[in-house]
Amino acid sequence: MWPTTTQIVIFSGESSALAATATAVASAAQGQPTLLASLTPTHDCAILLGASPAPQPATLASQLDFWTFQPLADLSATWNELRSRISLPGPPIDGDDLPLLPGLELFLAVYRLASHAQRGYQLICVDAGPPDSLLRALAVPDTFRWVMRQLFGLDRGPGQSTESLARAALPANLLPFEQIGQMQEARVQFEQLRDVALDPKRVRARLVIRPDQAGLRAATLYAPALTLFGLNLDALIIGPLLPVVSDGYELATLVLEQATVVAAVAARWPNLPLLRLPFQATPHEPAPFATIGKGLLHPPAPLPPPIGIGSQTEPWISLLLPGVAREDLTVSVSGDELIVSLGPYRRHLLLPVALRGAPIRAVREGDRLTIRRR
Repeated sequence: MWPTTTQIVIFSGESSALAATATAVASAAQGQPTLLASLTPTHDCAILLGASPAPQPATLASQLDFWTFQPLADLSATWNELRSRISLPGPPIDGDDLPLLPGLELFLAVYRLASHAQRGYQLICVDAGPPDSLLRALAVPDTFRWVMRQLFGLDRGPGQSTESLARAALPANLLPFEQIGQMQEARVQFEQLRDVALDPKRVRARLVIRPDQAGLRAATLYAPALTLFGLNLDALIIGPLLPVVSDGYELATLVLEQATVVAAVAARWPNLPLLRLPFQATPHEPAPFATIGKGLLHPPAPLPPPIGIGSQTEPWISLLLPGVAREDLTVSVSGDELIVSLGPYRRHLLLPVALRGAPIRAVREGDRLTIRRR
């Protein structure tokens, strides 16, 4: 789906628009064809740049294009394209009739973004807005799979499971075989679309952390949750940071707190680069972001997938959960599924066949949680 030379960085957090904009402008200033993409409803990137929303990629400066996802128009167009690839039973649903289900629009926006990547960009900076919205979007295919599993069982991969067929709520003979087959195939293709669109070799996330105690607490949930749902996290960004001031100034207390939080973030995630985002007034043009963005340019490096699966002879499943707090994490097994709960987020993962029904244990090894036979 993605061109082999294109790297995609998804920025998420309260100041994700500032971080994405600064990075994109600095990248373009170094001569890299760059696309800045806004997937949020308010398109804060456009406000920062003094630009109008762009339903199609539009040139803002040399080597820099800008695109804004339009939820209604793009959702309709993307859905109509997907209908030709995914066969759904029943009467066809037109894109203009599709409801804006929570998370669905952002998931389809990433799919739309992949088509724009064919224009030859070396870097695509994506403002995905708050992490909660991004995480809900990443969970959409899992939710669809869970519903299919409960109703009909899973009869084909990914997630194929003979055990779930036996526990299905509706016997297969209640619906024509062709319709069940179409629904199963739609579920498989939907999951595969997510996996291709978020290819860990090309796509990675950067979490923007607010430099106060509340921002630090939120990061302890969001950082491991992003990797739990399949996104590689290659750096943390903290900011916007106020300039250092002397004692006695009104902002001194805030500056002291942000210094404390910066140190705490560095200590909690020692294996992740920590990039600093300075405070910036709204310039309404691209040029001033070039200087800010230089400190945010972190060259993407190859990363292993955040979720690893062992072999048939040596079965295990390994989850990268950077900085996760023990009290936020719960792991359980239901049938042939591993259920990982992280604060308000939960993901169901199919256990490798060799681990199903066997006594298992979970061992934390640094930032990885590995489940093996007991």
